[in-house]
Amino acid sequence: MTDLELFKPLLNCNTVEELHARTTAIIGQMGFEHFLYGVQVNTSLTRPYRFILSCYPEAWRKRYDEEGYASIDPTVSHCATTIIPIIWKSEFFKGRKEARVRSEAKDSGLVNGASFSVHAGRGEAAMLSLATSRGSREAQEDIVAMMAKSQLLTCYLHEAVQRIVLSQGPLPLKKTSLTEREKECLLWAAEGKTGWEIANIVSISERTVTFHLKNAANKMGVVNRQQAISRALSMGLIAP
Repeated sequence: MTDLELFKPLLNCNTVEELHARTTAIIGQMGFEHFLYGVQVNTSLTRPYRFILSCYPEAWRKRYDEEGYASIDPTVSHCATTIIPIIWKSEFFKGRKEARVRSEAKDSGLVNGASFSVHAGRGEAAMLSLATSRGSREAQEDIVAMMAKSQLLTCYLHEAVQRIVLSQGPLPLKKTSLTEREKECLLWAAEGKTGWEIANIVSISERTVTFHLKNAANKMGVVNRQQAISRALSMGLIAP
């Protein structure tokens, strides 16, 4: 079976439960026992939306959340800033706090693993961690051999989550589309220009500027200009 034949069925899943079951089966075929996929969509600068799909041990997930380990876990900070995969090696967990996270993860059965990231065009950042309880050198070599396939799995899984959760649930990512004029007005508003100034820059009336900014805000589910600018920037709907 080719990689495409292995991963394409993920795109045919219709529910989160079906996607979880299929992903669990796939990672098993790849030699892993546990996975955790997480995505953050910056619909708000202070309250971003997060979605997690996981078959990590429940006790470890609970402790990880209660202790706030995400703020000190180097795999999280790594995947938030780069698309380069990372293998869980001891030298990556340098500090005392980071080493504690790694030690407790091992005690929970996440002995060897790797993490992969996706940064998509609508402001969402996702990561997939794959782990095994095997601690042998052979297990580490198997992970290295699976790096390319694991990165491809990350892309397919993220696309599947977009279709099932992000585009159909509380985050209508694919339904949010701004016109070129709306983007133009938002970009100038982000520069601190008033409606009158924007009108003169783009050669339309101030009333039309207000109309475009209001339309953009309505599409993104916000109520004022400041929120519209923040939402459009964080979701990648406008960019310099």
